[in-house]
Amino acid sequence: MLIGHGYPQIRYLPLEKPNLEELKASETETLDRAIQQMSNWSASAISNYSHKDLPWLASKEGEEISYELVFYRDAPFSVRNYGDEIEQE
Repeated sequence: MLIGHGYPQIRYLPLEKPNLEELKASETETLDRAIQQMSNWSASAISNYSHKDLPWLASKEGEEISYELVFYRDAPFSVRNYGDEIEQE
């Protein structure tokens, strides 16, 4: 257990390397950008950021957030331009 900003923190480390072959290059790129952007943020900073995103704002307290709401996101929360990208499966 680590102590950060006066609060105990638990960090989980993988026992084996992930198989990144399951991900598309664009998905890996998105994950890398998110890690780079938020790796030094506190839990409350990440919470504050995510609670300004449309899927959170459009959902009622305690309600499951609908995946379909991701298609109505604006910058800085939307990281994908659907008009410029066609991915082959």
